Amino acid sequence: MKLLSFLDNSHAVEVSICQTLSNAANSCALLPFARTKNTPTVKQLYKLQKHLESDLLACDARLSLFVAAANSYRCESLLCPFPEDFLDSKQRPNMNAIFDVIADFDRLEFILQQILTGNYSSGHKNVFKLLYAVLVKHGERVALSTLQPCEFEELYTHLKISAPSTPPTQIFEVTPSLKCAHTKAYSSLRDQYPVKIGFYGGKLEELYSMLTVGCLPLDEPIRLFCNVDDALSQSQYGSSWGASRCGALLSCVAVVEFAVMPTLVIKDEEQRHVIVHDADCIQISYLLFFGKSFTQYETALMLQPRVYVDWDATFRWLASKKYAISLGVYLMMLSMSMSSGRGVLYRLATSGIYAIRKGFLPI
Repeated sequence: MKLLSFLDNSHAVEVSICQTLSNAANSCALLPFARTKNTPTVKQLYKLQKHLESDLLACDARLSLFVAAANSYRCESLLCPFPEDFLDSKQRPNMNAIFDVIADFDRLEFILQQILTGNYSSGHKNVFKLLYAVLVKHGERVALSTLQPCEFEELYTHLKISAPSTPPTQIFEVTPSLKCAHTKAYSSLRDQYPVKIGFYGGKLEELYSMLTVGCLPLDEPIRLFCNVDDALSQSQYGSSWGASRCGALLSCVAVVEFAVMPTLVIKDEEQRHVIVHDADCIQISYLLFFGKSFTQYETALMLQPRVYVDWDATFRWLASKKYAISLGVYLMMLSMSMSSGRGVLYRLATSGIYAIRKGFLPI
């Protein structure tokens, strides 16, 4: 079963319009930023605007995968390719700069509104630079598009599977670009070997590099399951960015098309999964998101019983034990004020604790 179609122009924006806007930016002060080498241009803002307008939820999903990879301790290897504008003087990833920008993210619809109205300041420069790198430049490698909920059943029918026991909150179609070496390699194998589908459930942080550069997590073999539920059981929830519409906590199952190449794709009949040893044999075709929000946990906390304290009974109990408690506190304070030796301090502290304990227990 072949699911994939490929990009030919990677959603490129019309060059003539962008060039006109770029020339206008050079002739008049359209940008509120001081013009430097790393300042986003009008052309870049126009492309970013078009991506946000075309599919805001898909942009949100891509950004969520990027943030999940950035929050991993293996972030430098998982953020492939790394945004060039956020490399330090030694051409190493500057993760502190990335985290500073992530902390400043608003909801994407607000950012789109700022671009449309020109209501932005120089403080948003790095936000636009990172969004341009993740959504536009990296989007040239692989495109995401949102499926409507009414299309979910149609997809299950097309995949010849039953609906998952846990319904996904969002589904995104993945369209890779033939400009990428990985996609070209898979396209070649696809024409030579039988094609099947499997389901991959791994850590959320691993999916960004799998999409953009087509590598295997940790360069180790992966397991593809025959249904969504088995893959979902292997998928762990990861944290997204705070303003994500996909959910604060995300788990993901990837629908993977793979070429059945001998020695590199091994089927385990007993475990009901396939082990793939080479990244060139696979291509992600759909992403199933399972999102949660923190409000679900807040509701559970609100339903817990309240602790009731009878203050009258408490004060009566303290009054009945006041001598033992006072003696214990006095001995403790005395032990802290004396400096006559460790042995004396230890004995006084022990006596004070013993007196307090006797006060709190029936004598």
